[in-house]
Amino acid sequence: MKLSRFALACVAATVSMSSLAATVTVTPNISLLAIDGEKAKSSLTKSQNSFNINDNNKHQVVVRVSEVVDNGSDKTLFESDPIIVTFQAGNQDLVISAPRLDNMRNANMFAKDPKITVKTSADQTVTSKQDILKQTGIFPDTRIAEDLAEYNASQGVAAVPNLVSVSMPAAIPTAAGAKATKAKITVQGENVAEQMLQYWYQQADKETQARFLKWAQGK
Repeated sequence: MKLSRFALACVAATVSMSSLAATVTVTPNISLLAIDGEKAKSSLTKSQNSFNINDNNKHQVVVRVSEVVDNGSDKTLFESDPIIVTFQAGNQDLVISAPRLDNMRNANMFAKDPKITVKTSADQTVTSKQDILKQTGIFPDTRIAEDLAEYNASQGVAAVPNLVSVSMPAAIPTAAGAKATKAKITVQGENVAEQMLQYWYQQADKETQARFLKWAQGK
């Protein structure tokens, strides 16, 4: 009897969780760069275009709008700056969209004043806060999580303070009272290749670093 009640409780909990689950999707002209402080999954041939949420918390994404637009008699690839979008979904499926940009004039207007829309599957607009993410570094997209953490710590318009600890890079141990600093590589001089190798090694996750070390050791 107790086992039966436990099984029913598990089923009820599962149903309850699934009823809260929602899917957030972006339109084809939008790329997801980060989701709730973490860099979005992507490859050379495929990028992430949706994710699931199962709570009523505030969520934050970083997106980029890309369109091939008319530029006189030519075609030009337009890519926006990274745009931070913060919203609260509840248990509704959402679509994050950007206006269609057909020509360079519209693209330039969007670049100056980007507007991203968040709507439910029933076409109801969801309130959101938006801002431009300023990027740093030689390869800025590799630092999306770090730059976003710094933005959230700065209390920007679209900041979500509780995401700071999620994406902030680990601090280098320092003496008591001293400020923690991030590792930084300056690419200059004759050992550029070595320094770039160090840079990409530091950007990789632990599994990739381990595979690289095995490769370097010839194992």
